[in-house]
Amino acid sequence: LQGRPSHNGTVVECPWCCHMFPPPKVHKDIHALDAAKRSLLRTNTGTGTAPEEPVEDRGRLAPVAANILMKILYGARGVRLDLLRIVGSLACFFTRWTSECDRRLHRLVCYINSSLALLQVGWVGDRLEDVQPHIFADADFAGCVTTQRSTSGLFLAIRGPNTCFPIAGASKRQGCVSHSTPEAEIVAAAFALRTCGLPCLNLWHSLLKHKPAIHVHEDNQAMIRVVQTGRNPTMRYIARTHRVSVAWLHEVFQGIEMTLVYEFSARMCADIFTKAFLELPK
Repeated sequence: LQGRPSHNGTVVECPWCCHMFPPPKVHKDIHALDAAKRSLLRTNTGTGTAPEEPVEDRGRLAPVAANILMKILYGARGVRLDLLRIVGSLACFFTRWTSECDRRLHRLVCYINSSLALLQVGWVGDRLEDVQPHIFADADFAGCVTTQRSTSGLFLAIRGPNTCFPIAGASKRQGCVSHSTPEAEIVAAAFALRTCGLPCLNLWHSLLKHKPAIHVHEDNQAMIRVVQTGRNPTMRYIARTHRVSVAWLHEVFQGIEMTLVYEFSARMCADIFTKAFLELPK
């Protein structure tokens, strides 16, 4: 029942739906540490009172936020890939949880509750000789308002004339700030190749006897041109900041096992892992 506590002890109450969660377990050594801090404060100040500090905006769901999000992530990785971006975004605030994070988490749970009828659908209508693996790699530009960092997204699917079967999806915050959209796209493409494209190459060559090339879809023409030429004089720093080598990307796509394909932005499947949508048809 909504609002009913799961046990008779202390609970943490959601400020929006009034659902109650059990508090996290606190190790007994933490209480001893707090007592030591108070003793040290009395020794240094003589009064035992600390100077006034600004009030911290601490969300009420901070003690149980990690527990809730990890349970959502468990299901999102398998059947609800559309939830990966928001779960990853909220996970970055575990150590600095605010009341705004409370509202975002509550909105996420409301969205899940109102979309239980949505299903992930894949269809297969071709022979093995007619299907190929396709990877969609995409990135936003400074999507995080707080840190100004971009998010890399990838989507792997098996496609053919009458086949489209989803395999995997991922959404990951980039390690540092990108200074342009092509830079963020280069980092996203390297992430897709390193974590998904190259590791699964042997698998698809074993399952698909015609050994097709993996098609990597990108929607940024500047990024595609940089990879095709192998030259990027305006981003010489990208190897130090993002640990991405443009020369390595150029070498990978020069082979026959990887093919770089331009994709229209309106048909970029990895958009769902990098940005929010404000229009229902999109």
